[in-house]
Amino acid sequence: MANKSISEDSDIYRKLQQHLDKMPVGFPPVKSGADKRLLKHLFTPEEAKIAMFLKFGWDRDLEPLEIIYNRVKETGSSLEELETILDRMVSKGSIMHKKEGGKKYYGNALLMIGMFEFQVNNLTKEFIKDFHDYFVQGWLPEAFSVKAAQLRTIPVEKSIELEHNVSNYDNITEVIDAAEGPFAIMNCVCRQVKDIMEDPCKATDRREVCMGSGIMAQLVIDQGRGRAITKEEALEILQKNQEEGLVLQPDNSQIFSFVCSCCSCCCENLSKYILLPNPADVVVANYYAEVDSDLCTGCGTCVEICPMKAIKLKDDISSIKRKRCIGCGNCAAKCPSEAISMNKRERQFTPFPSMDVLFDKVMQRKIRLKEHSIKK
Repeated sequence: MANKSISEDSDIYRKLQQHLDKMPVGFPPVKSGADKRLLKHLFTPEEAKIAMFLKFGWDRDLEPLEIIYNRVKETGSSLEELETILDRMVSKGSIMHKKEGGKKYYGNALLMIGMFEFQVNNLTKEFIKDFHDYFVQGWLPEAFSVKAAQLRTIPVEKSIELEHNVSNYDNITEVIDAAEGPFAIMNCVCRQVKDIMEDPCKATDRREVCMGSGIMAQLVIDQGRGRAITKEEALEILQKNQEEGLVLQPDNSQIFSFVCSCCSCCCENLSKYILLPNPADVVVANYYAEVDSDLCTGCGTCVEICPMKAIKLKDDISSIKRKRCIGCGNCAAKCPSEAISMNKRERQFTPFPSMDVLFDKVMQRKIRLKEHSIKK
């Protein structure tokens, strides 16, 4: 009987993996079994069964409790029991959630941005190992294949303060000013991972650097994963982040919901991008840095601060490899001789109207890729 129970549990996690794989950025299987091991950290067998009745949702597509219950009631669960289980999953950071008009809404969350970030303040070495195994083997190849650019890189303000016609979406102060709130600050989960693995961040000693607004902020506040802050406090924190040379990566949406302040020694994405020959090819950014050789003194400040190792000194003059530059602007902001300027890329990106629209586009791309694969 015990062996049968173990087999049934394993089958539940395989079915959940297959269900989650239908999301825009899915949850593909991996031969090592890291997919099921990771899901076991996030869902009990009972929760896994319920999660299979949920649809993917960011904001627009989250469903009210009563609608979900119409699908779940065939299992014999009561509405109250379902609500208890869903709320427990929310508290564990396994699913998305919002409250609106006195109603509760729920939906399955992506692994990133989603379940991983929701584990902030609750990480274990075992989870970190299984997450990293799956991240490299399954999630990252999936994200690259469907081109799911949930983040974009914008320059630190000092690097573009003299530029004309700077898009509001590329100016973090404008982004924050346009956001309705609420605002929340939370610990950076990537830096927490590095702290636990005894390899602390080399860029900053601060951990409260990641910020949310709107639905993401409310979720963080409600679940105690962060704390509420004012718009003024948000701007002050972001100013400190910029001064320390952190890379500003807001969501790729016109409705601001979060901004990560990253470094290549900790960030799960940037630490992988730095290994690529041409990081600029995979990062959504509207700027690149360029050196004026007549002004450059060869001090090397830009070489030290560049997160992508895009800058080298040649004959005591800085040289920037365009294909490695992700347009963060830290080199221009820190250059003591003002020898570096930020130039607009030929192709300019405008953020999606909302994250829901972004995921619609990703899902369309995923369907086309699948159809193309079947035809082959």
